[in-house]
Amino acid sequence: MLNAALIGYGGIARAHENGYRILEKEGKVRLVAACDIRKEAFDSTAEINLKTDMTETDRTFRCYTDLDRMLETETIDFVDICVPSYLHKEVAVRLLNRGYPVLCEKPMALNSEDCAEMLAAEQKSGKPLMIAQVLRFFPEYEYLKTCMTDRRFGKPLAASFGRYSNPATWGWENWFMDYGKSGGCITDLHVHDIDIARYLFGEPQSVSCRAVDTNSRYDIVQTVLEYDGLPVMAEGAWSSAQMKFSSCYRVDFEKASVVFENGKVTVYPDSDAKPYTPKLEGWDGYTNEIAFFSDVVSGKITNERNPASSAAQTIRVIERMKASADAAGKAQRI
Repeated sequence: MLNAALIGYGGIARAHENGYRILEKEGKVRLVAACDIRKEAFDSTAEINLKTDMTETDRTFRCYTDLDRMLETETIDFVDICVPSYLHKEVAVRLLNRGYPVLCEKPMALNSEDCAEMLAAEQKSGKPLMIAQVLRFFPEYEYLKTCMTDRRFGKPLAASFGRYSNPATWGWENWFMDYGKSGGCITDLHVHDIDIARYLFGEPQSVSCRAVDTNSRYDIVQTVLEYDGLPVMAEGAWSSAQMKFSSCYRVDFEKASVVFENGKVTVYPDSDAKPYTPKLEGWDGYTNEIAFFSDVVSGKITNERNPASSAAQTIRVIERMKASADAAGKAQRI
């Protein structure tokens, strides 16, 4: 069984922690340690907008406030980075240079230059780096990928994606609302749907984006991804403080429409057949991505599904979207 360590113990780390609990029972990987510079982080209940079980249980892992001490003390097969986005590059490069495989939360970094440094560190170290673009591992989106791959409903005709949340004011020192630290909703929340669109449909030819600043920058975002003969739209927002987190998609195929809303996937056939809910297999996305990376680290598989180079390309697309938003929606070539 592999040993893993969390770096950063805020809200998203608790979602990862649940995955480790499941995977330890499966004999795949166990969480042996966690490090956070805030001692109080281990004593507090994390607030987050995710609909996931984050119930506190008796911890079996050791807690540290000093990263070097943790690395010197523990036997660790890979590290799982859950620090604020503006620290991703610094921490990932440091750990890769020390010879650790790295799973790093999204976004990969706040700009392409930092992504390039992370990719260079991965290549130099010879250790795998994977970015936690978790939608690629959620059963609801895995099903959509399968529909694309096997063409069970024919070719796609149009697609739309949405992701909405109240402003992420729960972060340490309110870092989400600091554009220089989070990159705004466009980089922190909207990035999920941009990445999944690329995963499903490939690289867009161009992007058009309109955005509104509310709490930070680019907080309400509407994006059109231009493909040859395939209109793809995505919307993301940190808007009302009263809004609960929600996500959705709709993809129209030649023979059916596949819709995800209110936590459920429904297939609407283009025939007299009744709509139905497909059976979805597997764990939640966080558990699935950790299990996948564990197999990469173990050498059981190669990471063709979610390489760090793809996450870097998602950040490049986000940068073109920002340029479009700054130009009142003028299309930008990719």
